[in-house]
Amino acid sequence: MYLYSYVITRDYGFAPNPFWNICSLATCKPQIRERALIGDWIAGFGGANTAISHKMVFLMRVDEICTFDAYWEDPRFFVKRPRFDGNYQQCYGDNIYHHIGNEWMQENSHHSYVDGINQNNLLHDTRIDRVLLSFYYWYFGENAIELPEKFSEAIAAGRPYKKLSDNICANIVNWVGYHYEMGQQGLPYKWNKSGQFVRFEGERK
Repeated sequence: MYLYSYVITRDYGFAPNPFWNICSLATCKPQIRERALIGDWIAGFGGANTAISHKMVFLMRVDEICTFDAYWEDPRFFVKRPRFDGNYQQCYGDNIYHHIGNEWMQENSHHSYVDGINQNNLLHDTRIDRVLLSFYYWYFGENAIELPEKFSEAIAAGRPYKKLSDNICANIVNWVGYHYEMGQQGLPYKWNKSGQFVRFEGERK
């Protein structure tokens, strides 16, 4: 059991997507999606120059791993497909990749253009065909929490991520579980900063 810790620079409820009692990491962070195994944990911390800098945004246990096509086709995760005729959290659905024939399809979403596929995001996301799913998680978002000083080594501060041993992982999980109720405990931090749906054009080269 390992803890993968990384910095969340844009918390829109897309990566991770914490809604509908399922926390999914289906886009971004290809290195973590490639390496994490069932039973590992993933933690995200607020980026620099934000009010949640160095605070824990979420903590999830990897309970299931699937391909993009399996994610798209599984009725359990239809609710994760983006929709623009419902509530705000539906707009940021992360179930956006699947094949049509031999070609990747990218659904209208936070990672697409308004009028079509964003190839930069598609190539970055789909180079690792793995979706990480959790049914046992904490998501704090705008209510991101401070960890005690004794856990400071687990707090990510740069790229790409930290990988920590099972001892500190277990201690952090126990501490969070003792102090906070499991599940979604807040809205995405960036929702406070924007009054409309936002599209992400891609990582800077």
